[in-house]
Amino acid sequence: MERLINEESEDYLSVIGHIDTRMDLNKDIKHGDARYYPALSMMAAKIAYENELFIKKVISRHWNMEFVKFYKCYNENLKTKTTEAFIMREGNAEDDKFIVAFRGTTDAYDWCTDFDYSWCHIDGMGRTHRGFMIALGLREFSLLYEDYKCDFPNNQIEQDPEKPIAYYVIRDKLKEIMAENKRAKFIVTGHSLGGALAILFPAILAYHGEVELLERMEAVYTFGQPRVGNADFGKFMKKKLREFNIKYYRVVYGYDIVPRLPFDNAWMKFKHFGTSIHFNSFYCGKIVEEEAIKKDEKEASIMIKILRMPNEIVKSFMNFIIKTLNAKWELMRGLIIGLTAGPYYKEGWFLIGLRYIGILCPDFINHNPQDYVNSTMLGSQDLFKYCPH
Repeated sequence: MERLINEESEDYLSVIGHIDTRMDLNKDIKHGDARYYPALSMMAAKIAYENELFIKKVISRHWNMEFVKFYKCYNENLKTKTTEAFIMREGNAEDDKFIVAFRGTTDAYDWCTDFDYSWCHIDGMGRTHRGFMIALGLREFSLLYEDYKCDFPNNQIEQDPEKPIAYYVIRDKLKEIMAENKRAKFIVTGHSLGGALAILFPAILAYHGEVELLERMEAVYTFGQPRVGNADFGKFMKKKLREFNIKYYRVVYGYDIVPRLPFDNAWMKFKHFGTSIHFNSFYCGKIVEEEAIKKDEKEASIMIKILRMPNEIVKSFMNFIIKTLNAKWELMRGLIIGLTAGPYYKEGWFLIGLRYIGILCPDFINHNPQDYVNSTMLGSQDLFKYCPH
């Protein structure tokens, strides 16, 4: 029997798409506004959850921009196509920008990628999240003690045309684009898992010495991005971002749990690097310095940690109370934001319902795309004027 719902139709909207149904850009944020590219990047990251025809429709009809290419790439570990991304062009009289947007977590396959916390060790680059690296195209690895010794060959390995590998096909397309457009630059973006792939993409470019592409990369915008590597990887990336003058904006909203995963503890040791822009429930942002393990916590004995446990329990309980109150405020805000901030920000009943449920689990509801879109548009321009590396 023919399916009643065509998931490949240009009108089909995913569950995540129903959380934030906005397709048009905010006309109040024009080119030249420091929020323009962060907002455009987040909107691109949001529609990356949709199918190819829907993405093409939004870019060409609603944004009046150029849809370049859609990718559905093969994951060697999961033996299926799970990694999706697209390239679009935002050309104007002043700039010629291409945006690469990676899709975030949508299904069980993506969750398998997210929870593959094994270390992937590449000489000279530090340790990274193996699941994310495989999603990007890693195929050569071998178990070495508790880590995987990995190799990401520079030259594209022989592959089945029906099983494209994300890193190689996107890299080669960007080389083609940059060769044809001498003044063009490009931005890489993504939300959630997409954010992880967005920051790992330039990492592999740097590892391969792709100087010409790195010199044309203007910025990386990630939203609700999980941790992707250890401290050594962070040092490698900070050096490369400074060397090629690439701006890296890592945006975090509220109590979003995903940027706190995988954990930064004695066992996992995943760490963010660089600064982040952290927005609260009033969409007021602040620049937060990179994560650092406090010396006293790092060197504390087991006995001291045991003695601290009662305080930690009280602290956790108070944090839960604060998060719950904040979630209730977000529910009320969702009912009136269309009046206070304008019709563009009006929330649908599906999101309102999720906010009601989210009172019980505020860490998860704060990961929704709507709040990230709002943060880039209602936040201060000054937050995006600084140049992080």
